Amino acid sequence: MADEFAKPKFDGKTFQNPDSFTTWKDPPSAGNPGSWRDFIKWKWDAKSTKLPNLKVLDQTLPVLKPRFQTDSRLSATWLGHATLFVRIDGISVLTDPVWAMFATPSFLPFFKFCPRFRPPPCKIEELPKIDIVLISHNHYDHLDVVAVRELAQRFPHIIWVVPLGLKQLVQHETNSKAVHEMNWGDRLELQLNERTFEVFSVPAQHWSQRNLIDRNTSLWSGWLTKGPQHKFFFAGDTGLCADEFRKLGVIHGPIDLSAIPIGAYEPRWFLAPQHIDPKEAVQIHELVKSKKSIAVHWGTFEMGSYETYLEPREMLTKAVAAAGIEPEAFVTLKHGESWRIEKRDGGTDAQ
Repeated sequence: MADEFAKPKFDGKTFQNPDSFTTWKDPPSAGNPGSWRDFIKWKWDAKSTKLPNLKVLDQTLPVLKPRFQTDSRLSATWLGHATLFVRIDGISVLTDPVWAMFATPSFLPFFKFCPRFRPPPCKIEELPKIDIVLISHNHYDHLDVVAVRELAQRFPHIIWVVPLGLKQLVQHETNSKAVHEMNWGDRLELQLNERTFEVFSVPAQHWSQRNLIDRNTSLWSGWLTKGPQHKFFFAGDTGLCADEFRKLGVIHGPIDLSAIPIGAYEPRWFLAPQHIDPKEAVQIHELVKSKKSIAVHWGTFEMGSYETYLEPREMLTKAVAAAGIEPEAFVTLKHGESWRIEKRDGGTDAQ
């Protein structure tokens, strides 16, 4: 059917984006040697995006002590990069939990890259109760196994929702029997606080890898969480597969709150297949019929992309204005800042 989500290709070992994802291009790999020319060009042509000193960082990207909202109103607190604490209809959802200071394997202590330049605004032990954790894929800036382990120790009853192929890893780290792995289009029904919630896996245009031999052995996904009153969409990491986002808007829209990535996008000739830019983020906001969106995946790690550290925020402001969208409809938050949707009039309150 035209309104059904696409499915990934799977050969029994690895996943691939479907042929309908016309903007997709495989990143460099042993099986794709020609793509290494692009990788070398990307590194050779790299622009200097040196970060300012700590004083300037504290002024331009302050890290606040979170004031978590724990009532029944729809709210979100940005904890850096793609980690968002969301309250939806009386439960708490955490996306892509990462507290690591480097987005690299912890078993390689002398081989560190992608350093974190804005610290986590709180410790895991300071989080309120977490009911559901959504993991979009296995890249190190989205899946921190140390954080996963600590979350499981603090909140043993967490429900873990992961893409196909990730259950074994998360189960190993958590010893949890509540790890659900899903394919695009799958639906998970949950009973929490005597209320029914649904989680849907939705397509994302990306890839996966944690070591030299596991390229694309697990899937990548976006997630839609549907409560009795509200819907929350977490896009994960993605390039622009516009038809799938349009379907999401048709099937599940309007969506009350979305978390959409805006960073690690330059140069476009190399990163566009896997990372949207702020202008495309606004397109997704419109395609999924999002009432309110929060920008994620920016301002936290040095990802090796060409844009300066504040450019994603600046470009998003311009893209929102160019699209004729109200500025408060798609916002960036300070690290640790909360954003709440009021019950009475649908207004917003950042604090």
